[in-house]
Amino acid sequence: MRALILNGSARPIGSTGNIVGDIIEELEKGGVETLHVPLYEYHFNACNACRTCEMRGDGRCMDEADGTNEILEVMRQADLIILAAPGYAAGVPGVMKLFLEKAALVLSKGDRGLHGKYGAVISVAEHDGADAAYNELVYWMLHNEMLVIGSCPLTSFKTGYDDYRKDILGMKGLKNLVSHILEIAEKE
Repeated sequence: MRALILNGSARPIGSTGNIVGDIIEELEKGGVETLHVPLYEYHFNACNACRTCEMRGDGRCMDEADGTNEILEVMRQADLIILAAPGYAAGVPGVMKLFLEKAALVLSKGDRGLHGKYGAVISVAEHDGADAAYNELVYWMLHNEMLVIGSCPLTSFKTGYDDYRKDILGMKGLKNLVSHILEIAEKE
């Protein structure tokens, strides 16, 4: 199984990035090949709804310069896509939002390239916002016809900058999520 993790956090070494590091370590121990893409390394342009992706129907955005098509191609090659993001102002950070909005249009009007792929979500916030970000990312996956892997409790962390491991429910959810992913990987 190949897993792609898209990290929407601006901080390479913060709670979201550290949780991503933990999940990569656990998945690789279980034999899952992982690739981590920090979205803040890109400078996405907003979708201008030109609908060229719909006219072309090839699953590509006409903006070839900002990295959207490159990431979409990697997403199409992955078996599992994990979206990880902090909750900012009751949703995901702007850079992730820019990418997801453009990607959703290109995929829905083009090749529906994520149909049937597995997906999972990790969200983090110090106070409010983790659940809103979680729900936003799950909705995006469902809109793209992905099979969302859940966990109980959810992988929606309520934590400060450096103490995500103190969120007992979040950590239990992360352990359960990794277990579910590894079960699926064994069957594939």
